[in-house]
Amino acid sequence: MSGWKQRVGALFGGRAAPPEAVRMMSPAAPPPSLPAEAAFVASEPATDDAASAAVDLRQPFFEWVIGAVAAPSDTLQDSERRLLAHLDAVLGSDDSRSALLPRAPAVIPQLLNSLRDEGQSTAALAERVMRDPHLVAEVIRMANSAHARADEPVADIAQAIGRIGTSGLRRAIARVVLKPMFSGTADTLSARCAQRLWQHSDVTAAACQQEAARRGLDPFEGYLTGLMHNVGWTAALRAIDRSEGGAPGQFSRAFVTAFDRRRETFFAMLVIPWQLTGGLTALGIALRDGGPAGAHSPLGEALRAADQRACLEMLGSGKAAITH
Repeated sequence: MSGWKQRVGALFGGRAAPPEAVRMMSPAAPPPSLPAEAAFVASEPATDDAASAAVDLRQPFFEWVIGAVAAPSDTLQDSERRLLAHLDAVLGSDDSRSALLPRAPAVIPQLLNSLRDEGQSTAALAERVMRDPHLVAEVIRMANSAHARADEPVADIAQAIGRIGTSGLRRAIARVVLKPMFSGTADTLSARCAQRLWQHSDVTAAACQQEAARRGLDPFEGYLTGLMHNVGWTAALRAIDRSEGGAPGQFSRAFVTAFDRRRETFFAMLVIPWQLTGGLTALGIALRDGGPAGAHSPLGEALRAADQRACLEMLGSGKAAITH
């Protein structure tokens, strides 16, 4: 059995990996093309976060995101050392970091405004939603989704808003506003990974909402944290695209470990100045100052558990889908 199959099999307690997981992890397989919606199948949250976190998914998830298997080497290549030095330089420059997500100055204020509008009537909300066709489509989709447990489909925007409620509308706005930040241009590493990262973000957001509620936190703050977590991935991959020489032909296992710490720092350094919510900002500061191990707040634990659940969903359930 090849190395990557053994790693995926290890995720399932030594049992053979499901065929879907094998196909998804195979470097020769094309990206999975299943139903358009990345449906999160609600399962009971793990009751032992420490046990859940004990499974190290960094390497198989990295390979799934980029669509290639990492070299089984614990030694960095010279090109990888130069690439890590480049990532560190970008992390140390406010201007360089900002340039990685050029949409942020436009979308973050819009998102902030949406978070503050909690007292509007359904009629006022419907009028606002109608101005954005993308938001109309997302609200209708959410209202008619399995999660809404609707018996009859709706097409009227006011009825749709009534069905999903203000909290659902806030989630819809967050999705519509943030999704373009994950897109890529041309034939770049970030572009090739964009759809899978958004898919994972979607599942993480739903899981983090559940985990936040379980810990007595604001469920929407959990949802937003899960949805935004992969901006660190997006920024780091775009920094690689802009480095001299770009991405190497194959990444090593040593690089995956070093990259994981840096993409978490990218997330922290980006969300801190955005000041979206108090908890998310505090989590960014904790990650910046103490690394992943320093995020011991309830929101940090919720995100860690949600990310683990979402990674397992992507790698092994066969329900992962590329969203468009």
